[in-house]
Amino acid sequence: MGFLTGFYPRRLRNQMILMAIMLVSVPTISIGYIVETEGRSAVLSEKEKKLSAVVNLLNDALGDAFSHGSQLPRDARIRALNAELSPITERITQAFPGAGAGYYHKALDAIVTYAPSALYQSNVGVTIAPDHPGRDVMRNNTPLVFSGRQVRGDILNSMIPVERHGEVVGYIWANELTDDIRQQAWKMDVRIMTVLAAGLLSSLLLIILFSRRLGVNIDIITNGLSTLAHKTHAMLPDLPGELGQISRSVNALAQTLRETKTLNDLIIENAADGVIAIDRQGDVTTMNPAAEQITGYKRHELVGQSYATLFANTRFSSPVLDTLEHGTEHLAQEISFPGRERMIEISATTSRIHNTHGEMIGALVIFSDLTARKEAQRRLAQTERLATLGELMAGVAHEVRNPLTAIRGYVQIIRQQTTRTEHQEYLSVVLNEIDSINKVIQQLLDFSRPRQSQWQRVQLDTLIKETLILVQTAGIQARIAFSIESRCTLPEIIADRELLKQVILNILINAVQAIGARGEIRIRTWTYSPFQQAVTIQDNGCGIDIALQKKIFDPFFTTKASGTGLGLALSQRIINAHQGDIQVTSQPGCGTTFTLILPNNPQGKLPE
Repeated sequence: MGFLTGFYPRRLRNQMILMAIMLVSVPTISIGYIVETEGRSAVLSEKEKKLSAVVNLLNDALGDAFSHGSQLPRDARIRALNAELSPITERITQAFPGAGAGYYHKALDAIVTYAPSALYQSNVGVTIAPDHPGRDVMRNNTPLVFSGRQVRGDILNSMIPVERHGEVVGYIWANELTDDIRQQAWKMDVRIMTVLAAGLLSSLLLIILFSRRLGVNIDIITNGLSTLAHKTHAMLPDLPGELGQISRSVNALAQTLRETKTLNDLIIENAADGVIAIDRQGDVTTMNPAAEQITGYKRHELVGQSYATLFANTRFSSPVLDTLEHGTEHLAQEISFPGRERMIEISATTSRIHNTHGEMIGALVIFSDLTARKEAQRRLAQTERLATLGELMAGVAHEVRNPLTAIRGYVQIIRQQTTRTEHQEYLSVVLNEIDSINKVIQQLLDFSRPRQSQWQRVQLDTLIKETLILVQTAGIQARIAFSIESRCTLPEIIADRELLKQVILNILINAVQAIGARGEIRIRTWTYSPFQQAVTIQDNGCGIDIALQKKIFDPFFTTKASGTGLGLALSQRIINAHQGDIQVTSQPGCGTTFTLILPNNPQGKLPE
């Protein structure tokens, strides 16, 4: 690549000349190659048709002559047939200059005539070689066109069998020397190349003539641009044609730049990515609205303040401060940034800012918010892990359940056969533990292979009331107050009623267990978007530690002494199957809020 770059012209004029040459040369040469190839094919096709005509004429003129003189000895018969057929072959070959033709008699196994006789009479009576293609023609009774060395030399040979009364009695050939064909093709190639060369030379001359005038105007523009770079009030001269349009456009652009000195500021203000600039002392000099929205800080809070004070109480290492202090520029570095209210994932690119004299006057960071994309990637990775783990658990569950069934059966038999009280107690404990294990195994199977969804129309408020009946008992109602804020006007959604009830029930049970002595659980249904509805379940229990919130949907992760850690993992899997989302926000000691976001009609799902 570097080798080609060294020969590539730098001036626009020369580049345009080179481009024009390529645009003319490549199609011309390609067309010439195609014409030459097709021409050679046409020559060969014409030769084959010519030779085929010769052998067909010879075949028509032959008649039953091969059966004449059958009582004569071999040599005498060959001379007799040659005398009879030689005039025919001579007459026909004279009509096709350059062609050689003749008859071969199968019974005599000899050439009986070969014209022009002045050149090939000596071959009469000769027997062809065992591997001669003519023997294949007689043996297979099929025509053949062969190119190669034979009796006459290096030839193109067309051969047909002589069939009389259902029997092959010989074959007829017509051939032409390959050198003659090559010479004809070469003459055609010379004519084609001559025409192509003349066309290319004419095109090159025209390109050079027109490019000279174009080059003069281009030089005027380039020299004017150099002047304009140092003298902003300079103007490019007016030129004819499109170059005149270019010069006028450049003049208009220069005028616009002079009038709009704050153009860069406007670009920064309207950029979708966040932009923060600091001076050599590390103080913030500018900050665009996108940076305010991403970080949560307002411009008036940071401009004029030290940028490093934002991270005084954190372990965050700022890329832009590193660029300012050490000159290291960062490109699309993904980092966790401590925003005002939360940690955000950003992609940051930093660079030093120089003035017109090349002196560094500060540093700039441009960053975009990756939080949503990172969360989507995390959920995708979690879904893949859940699928893999589900397949593994299904196998393990089946392998464990079968021995447990046998153990339970034998324990029941022993229990029926013993009368000792202590043995009955021990065996009851064993049976209860086996049932507990079977319950966990069933959860594993439900997790790994959820049942086939049964889609139907569901009213969320009605479903929540049905689920609360399963949760509320006299003991729970005595210490926990349930409140429901429902929207009876919400439309029905398409969902699996039983699976959705399982999710809500699991979250409600977790909320009840998170409340110690007394507390409250609030349930609210609301419109999340024109195409989605949401259910919020909020408790004022113990809450979830921030470090654990990312793990609660992992299989087998639990903070309960008797929990299996499959409830929330299975719930997330059910919500994902509904093409929805499950979100959690929590503060230790301040309670937890779960939000279920469900589409009104999952794509492709119809009520059964």
